[in-house]
Amino acid sequence: MGLRWSAIMVCFLIGCGTGDTSEAPEVFGQFEKAGSIIRDTVTGLEWQMGPDHDISWDDAKSWVEGLEGNWRMPARSELLGLWSAGISMDDWGPFENSGRWAWSGELRDSTTAWSLTFLLGAEDWYYRSSALNSRVFAVRSP
Repeated sequence: MGLRWSAIMVCFLIGCGTGDTSEAPEVFGQFEKAGSIIRDTVTGLEWQMGPDHDISWDDAKSWVEGLEGNWRMPARSELLGLWSAGISMDDWGPFENSGRWAWSGELRDSTTAWSLTFLLGAEDWYYRSSALNSRVFAVRSP
């Protein structure tokens, strides 16, 4: 009876047979990262990093549209919200990448779109065909 009781207690303590193999999310201030999903615990928004290489606005949009699950490119205000939460080139937190700019989904006109630099927290328009130091984030409301 002692060995069986010990096995039952071990399973109770470590969760044998529960089927739950998920790990606790990594915490970065107000952000929690589980797998590729970054959740903002303040706004409730969920984020996903795009590929860590230079990307034009059109390619960024295509990448986001290829994701399953109601993902979209962020609004300018949502990117500014990341900056306000302390996300910058000095501390990317869970958004770790080697870029400088992030595209928004907002167009300025037919050839330019708005983006935010995480070096200074400033937004500006950028030619959609340009890719230098630009990255893409996908965002969704849960």
